[in-house]
Amino acid sequence: MTTESSLEFRAVSTLLRETLFRADSNYAFLLNPNDPGFVDTLRPLSAETASTPPAPGRKPIVSHANHVLYGIELANRALGGETGVYESADWSLAWKLESVTDAQWRDLVNRLEAQSNRLIELVNEPRDWDEVTLTGTFAIAAHTAYHLGAVRQMLLDLGTH
Repeated sequence: MTTESSLEFRAVSTLLRETLFRADSNYAFLLNPNDPGFVDTLRPLSAETASTPPAPGRKPIVSHANHVLYGIELANRALGGETGVYESADWSLAWKLESVTDAQWRDLVNRLEAQSNRLIELVNEPRDWDEVTLTGTFAIAAHTAYHLGAVRQMLLDLGTH
């Protein structure tokens, strides 16, 4: 395949920026124009809100945030050249975090922002892409949009939005 200047790489970069940070005011594809993405939705939340399950037996927002962060960290490692990243991944670990302090919440959101920025940087670096890696990178945008929708619904259930 070709480098980042091709249409596919511009498209995946656009979708990642939209779902992770904010939809463009003119061209939005998965969100409404100018809607906040995942990081921008999480940033103003308190640790208490992030740690409160929306209903008994359901995972709180912090679990979703940690899960998305884990997936992005794996993708960054794979895009950075590390092999066997997904084969050794333990997705259950990402769901274990259910409560955080204010400092822990700020740290998690800051790490999510940094890893998201890194992902977009890595996507825009010239590289030889294969179909699985490129498809997986597009899937991160869809996966993030799914969890953004879940978080938005939880905020409604919690009565905070």
